[in-house]
Formats: sequence, C-alpha cells, structure tokens
Amino acid sequence: MKRGTVWKSADPTNPSFSPETSPFYHLSRLIGLYHLRMDAHLKPIGMDVPRWRVINILSEHESAPISLIADLAVTRVSTMTKLVYRMQAEGLTTTSVSPTDGRVTIVSLTDEGRAALEKVRAKAGLIFQRAFHDIPDSEIESLMKMVKKIYDNIY
Repeated sequence: MKRGTVWKSADPTNPSFSPETSPFYHLSRLIGLYHLRMDAHLKPIGMDVPRWRVINILSEHESAPISLIADLAVTRVSTMTKLVYRMQAEGLTTTSVSPTDGRVTIVSLTDEGRAALEKVRAKAGLIFQRAFHDIPDSEIESLMKMVKKIYDNIY
C-alpha cells in the first residue's frame, strides 16, 4: 500500500508530525468532549459514563462475566470489578458465581438497572443527535468501518 503525505505526517516518527496531524489526537479530543457532555447529562440522574457502559453491555448480554464486560468496555478487570460491586450496592446489578467455574463472577442487570438504562439512553440520544445531526448515514457507516478497522489493527 502506497503511503501518502497525510499518512506520513500522522506518523509520530516523522519530523513533520504534530498533534494536529494525528488522528489519535483528534479521536482523544472527541472522546474527551463526549465524556464531558455525557457526564453533565448523566450526573442529574445519578449515572456516569462508566456505569452507562456496563448497563449498555449488559443490555446486549443477559448476563456476563466481569472479564467480558471489562474487555468490551476496554477497561482493566480490577477497575471493572470495583465498578460492578459499586453498582451492585446501588441496586443496578447482581452478581453470582459461575456454575461452571467458581473463579468467575457473573453480572446481571436488575430491574432498577434496566430502568436506569432507559433514562441513560434518552440522555445519550441527545448527545448523539447533536453530534450527528448533519452527517449522512453513508458517512456514519464509513466512520464505523474505519474505527472498527483501526481497533482491530491495534488489538
């Protein structure tokens, strides 16, 4: 694959590199701003972005091991374990020991967790609509493909 000027200037080993030429710099700024906006919207309902990730993942998986939730949320298992147990104390999740492996903790959403999910989705929808209101489906699809490809390349 032939590398062009954009690729070369985005490579940190290139002398012409600067943060402004780095896709990771712009992605980090985007994710940082997203988290700031989400936290501002979620705080009034007693939620935050890490809890949103957990309840969203558990909405896709009826129940899941802490290690899988951590993997999907791209978080350390130790950090996820602390969060899951805080969420259990808040009544959002329950935990149980895996029937097939006593070392594995399985996490599930409670009814309260499912109710919180609906509230959080409404707030997340506001941010999504603001972010993508003028972007056509084809560009969103292209962005999704590219981001997944970059993730897979790093993984």
